[in-house]
Amino acid sequence: MAGKATIQQSGKAKWTFIVYMAGDNNLDGAALRDITEMAKAGSTKDVHVLVQLDRLEDQKTRRFRITQGGGFKTDCIESFGDTNTGDPQVLYSFVKWAADNYPADRYALILWNHGSGWWEDAKSRAAGPASKKQRRHLFRHNLPQAHRSICYDDTSDGDALDNRELRVVLAGICILLGRKIDLLGMDACLMNMVEVAWQLRDSVNVIVGSEIEEPFDGWPYTEIISRLTARPRQDAATLARWIVRSYLASYQGKGETVTQSAIDVGRISDVATRLDALTGTLIAALNTDAKLIMNAWRRSPRFYDDNYIDLVCFARNLRGKAGPDIRTKADALLAALKPGKGHPVLSQGKRGPEVRGTGGLSIYFPADRINPAYRGLDFCADSRWLTFLEGYLK
Repeated sequence: MAGKATIQQSGKAKWTFIVYMAGDNNLDGAALRDITEMAKAGSTKDVHVLVQLDRLEDQKTRRFRITQGGGFKTDCIESFGDTNTGDPQVLYSFVKWAADNYPADRYALILWNHGSGWWEDAKSRAAGPASKKQRRHLFRHNLPQAHRSICYDDTSDGDALDNRELRVVLAGICILLGRKIDLLGMDACLMNMVEVAWQLRDSVNVIVGSEIEEPFDGWPYTEIISRLTARPRQDAATLARWIVRSYLASYQGKGETVTQSAIDVGRISDVATRLDALTGTLIAALNTDAKLIMNAWRRSPRFYDDNYIDLVCFARNLRGKAGPDIRTKADALLAALKPGKGHPVLSQGKRGPEVRGTGGLSIYFPADRINPAYRGLDFCADSRWLTFLEGYLK
């Protein structure tokens, strides 16, 4: 390493952009490329760009404040031994270091790695491992040990942060900051789900992520950070919409299938309430409309070995041939999912015929068996969706 940077004490910035890079896996090289992208924009007096990278190659963890023209070789502030990115305390410690040394009016926390939505323990996985076709298209084209949620660490027995751990650690970070995290970005596969947003609703204002698999290149960090440093007074919703826009633009003409959406988590209850009303109607109609439900499921885009389904497409396909009660409830849900400023879905977009018509949020709807771990999610306790799945799949 050419040199070691030092912590530069300064006044309170407008934004601190915190990137938790879980590179202790097959994404080690991708992490270095993304740091290079970040350094093309770099930090300013108003925006701190901070990275913690746990590497596979040398089993070291490093912390950086990324400067314009700097990068991996010049911007390292601290270096220490191997860490487990699946340990909530490791994430908490990094965010505390960032907030203590680089305070700001607003905070963005980016979780960078593999992702699998709400999915938790491979040992309890009912549907088995991802297919070969699925693995080829998962984030960065490979999903080792298709386990749990996000931030996999291959040298820590494949540990990862599951959704319940994520809820607890983000709640602790909120106490540390004295308020909610302004923006949670998940540069990973499959994370924009109703269940994930509901799990994190008390800790985060806005979530940005994909409901399907992300390609190898992930987010375009140069464009995202350049926009943020040029307009540091923007709020989280504005930044989130720009991330969605720049992500989609970065894949134009590349032949990749991508989605990205920004969710106002403070309004996710609008979606949950209308979804629960529809769910209650579906439960009552299981004996008469099971074929209608099955056909709506079949016609909707599905992800992760047919375990996740796009919620907009499912509601739209349901209403087509449904009776008035289901149609009315489906229309109410679709209205809540319509993207726009002040809506639960702030912005969403997609590229590729496989995701035509998708709306930015998926939900768990397996083809046959229910993963037992699903019952532990807050969403199952707070809605009737699990009851519907149990009745439909029995």
